[in-house]
Amino acid sequence: MAPTWWLMVDVPVAYKPMKAWIEAFRLKTLPLAISSIGMGAALAFLHGKLQGSITLLAILTAVLLQILSNLANDYGDYIKGTDRAANRTDRALASGKISPENMKTGIIITALMALGSGLALLMLSLTINATFLLFLLLGILAILAAITYTVGKRAFAYSGFGDLVVFIFFGPVAVLGTFYLMAGSFLPQVCLASIGMGMLAAAVLNVNNMRDMDSDQKAGKNTLALRLGKYWAMFYHKGLVLLGFLMVFVSFLSESGGLQIRPNLTEPMLLMLVYAPVVLLFTSHVNTLKELASLKSPGTSEERAPWNQQLKKLSLSILLLVALYWLTAFLFVA
Repeated sequence: MAPTWWLMVDVPVAYKPMKAWIEAFRLKTLPLAISSIGMGAALAFLHGKLQGSITLLAILTAVLLQILSNLANDYGDYIKGTDRAANRTDRALASGKISPENMKTGIIITALMALGSGLALLMLSLTINATFLLFLLLGILAILAAITYTVGKRAFAYSGFGDLVVFIFFGPVAVLGTFYLMAGSFLPQVCLASIGMGMLAAAVLNVNNMRDMDSDQKAGKNTLALRLGKYWAMFYHKGLVLLGFLMVFVSFLSESGGLQIRPNLTEPMLLMLVYAPVVLLFTSHVNTLKELASLKSPGTSEERAPWNQQLKKLSLSILLLVALYWLTAFLFVA
């Protein structure tokens, strides 16, 4: 008779470590990384340069970099005591679900996977020359930025430079980089879209930082939102969302050869109707965030929940914006 020891395995317990890692990956943050690559791919499609294999590898690399950043943030905020100041129980280290040693191992493995995926992407897209080396350097910098965002004595998030780092790597690096790997060049309207996406990504970070202003102050985490204060942080947020959306929208209206608006007014009018739902989502988000900012800073998981809903709403709104960019590309170009 075959042994039946496996029937005695506690399946839920056996899967608890994996569940803890999945939670640490923070899958809800991945739409933002996918959005930036999706925008670069949509721009490549507009110019007849789309390549599916490059797009998929770029998405994989971006997802791995985002997961790397999430793991490193968990570790950095735990080591510096930020999560304790915020009474965080939803983080892997703060809750005790993953040990610091295991988290270090996870960070190293994810960094190597991101490097391997990035190398495969470059080998597929470019020949080994100066451009290849430049992109390789950018990839290494992206890995280092993901780790040192909260880890180290000069962590970007603790010195007020987190917004700039997010803007650069989710905007120009991700969008322009994806487009260049397929098209082999840069165009003005692509730069516009990349700046817009960078602003929207910075807006997501700003919501996170506005939520944690009190606990960040206790932990010495001098984010830009904390330095600005609630009033100006909200003003800054409105500017990021408005200008970010407008730059993405105007980039589509631009002709492939420059920044002149298409002479046919029918297309812009139709585009405004198509993009109206996203405008309403962004407007609703800003209004709700303004109401939350008028309340006391959240100190419990229940108080943090409405803020987390706004983070999710804004991230999904950005993903929807990219999806509509693709839709309008099919409608007006294909």
